[in-house]
Amino acid sequence: MESVVRPASGMSSQVRPIDVTKVAMAALAMFATLVVGLAPDRAAPAFFIIGLIASAFLLRRAFPAMWLYSLWIVALYVFTFIGASLFTFSAAVSGPTLGPVPILLAGFVVFEVIALYIGLSFFAEIKSIRDFRTRLSIARGDRPPEYTRIGLWTLALITFFAATNLSAVVFVGWVRGAGLLLPVHAGLEGLLIGIGIYLLMLPEGAFGKPPQEFREEIGPAPMFGASQAGGSRKPVCPVCQGVLTWEVRSCPSCARPREVGWCPTSEVHVVDCEFCRRPVVYGKTVCPHCKTELSESLRCRHCEAHAPLREWKAAPSA
Repeated sequence: MESVVRPASGMSSQVRPIDVTKVAMAALAMFATLVVGLAPDRAAPAFFIIGLIASAFLLRRAFPAMWLYSLWIVALYVFTFIGASLFTFSAAVSGPTLGPVPILLAGFVVFEVIALYIGLSFFAEIKSIRDFRTRLSIARGDRPPEYTRIGLWTLALITFFAATNLSAVVFVGWVRGAGLLLPVHAGLEGLLIGIGIYLLMLPEGAFGKPPQEFREEIGPAPMFGASQAGGSRKPVCPVCQGVLTWEVRSCPSCARPREVGWCPTSEVHVVDCEFCRRPVVYGKTVCPHCKTELSESLRCRHCEAHAPLREWKAAPSA
C-alpha cells in the first residue's frame, strides 16, 4: 500500500482532493471506447473517435494537475504496442534471413527503445517532484516531513510496459485468425486502462501541480549563473523591481567567486535562496517564495561553507 505523509503546514503547490466521481467517469469513458473499438460494427470507428475525445476531456477534468502526463502514458503505450507487433509479425514470417524480417526486427528495436526512454523519463519526472517536495518539507522543519512512497507506482509502470507488449502479441495472434484470443486482448487492454488511471491518480493526489520552484530548479542554469548574452534574464530587485548591479565576492573558506546583486535604489543586497534558488533580499529571515527560514549568511556552492556577507570580500579582478 502506498503511503503519503502530509505536513501540517502544507506545501507551496496546490494539492486538491481527487474527485472520485470524475475519475470514475473518465475510466468508464475509456472502457466504453475499448468496447466500441473491438466491435465489428461499421460505425465502430466513428464512435471510437468520439470515445477518445470524450476520454481526453474527462481525463482533463479528473486530473487537472497531472493530465498532461496522460500523453506520456499514451506515447509509452503506442511505441511499445507497435514495437511488440513488429516483433510478433517478424516471428510469423518464414525464412528469417529473407524478406521483410530484418526491417521488422529493426523497427521492433527502435520502437521498444523509444518506449523505454519514455517510461524511464516518466519515472524520473515523478521521482524528481517527490524528492523536491521532500527537501522543501525538511527545510521547513515539518514533523514529520512530507514523503510519498512510489514503490508500488513504479511496479505499476513496469507492469504497464509488460502488459502492453503482451497485449500486442495477443492482438497480432487474433488478427492472424486466432479468434479465441480476442477476450484475452480485451482483458489486457482493460487492465492497461486501470493501470493508466492509477499512474495518474497517485501523483495527482500526492503532489498536485508542481510548484514553480521545482520548474526553476530543473530548468537551464542556476539563477545567478546565467548571462544576459546567453539569452537568460538575470533577476531584478525584489523590493523595487529595479535593475541590479553585480559584485563578485570570494568565499572566505575556499576563495571561489560568486555574484551578489546590489540595488542602488533600495540599497539592498540580493542573493539566491539556498533552498529554492529564487532572489531574496540578504538579511531576510524567511524566503518569501518557499517560506523557508533563512540564516544571515551566504552559502558557498562549492565548499558548502556558510559565512556572513561582510566576510565575502571583493574578488580580485582578472
